[in-house]
Amino acid sequence: MTTEKPTVLQGTLEAYYELGADSVSWSFNEALEKKTEPYDGLHELQKGDFIRVFNDASKKEVIFEGKIDMTYRKNGKPYPLNHGYYQKGQDPAAWEKMFQDGKPAELIVRPSHVKKLKA
Repeated sequence: MTTEKPTVLQGTLEAYYELGADSVSWSFNEALEKKTEPYDGLHELQKGDFIRVFNDASKKEVIFEGKIDMTYRKNGKPYPLNHGYYQKGQDPAAWEKMFQDGKPAELIVRPSHVKKLKA
């Protein structure tokens, strides 16, 4: 059995909106030295991804850590305020605020997934 060493990507959370999309994409924006395309380093969070979110740039306080597992929660508000998908077990308002504030974060992936993420 081969154990892959995880890759830790550094960046920030981003509530990404795409014109014509039904809702927000909860995303991780990787801190890259050079971006040649507008979407370079942008990763939409998927079930099974592992993120660690920090309170501020000092990265001394972890405010969320865990595997991504979204659930649909209709909040009765019209688009664009009805984002719908939130992390299970998390307060939707607190979840949304982390992304709106662009909190510093780490996305932990296995090497075999890195190419897929960057494709």
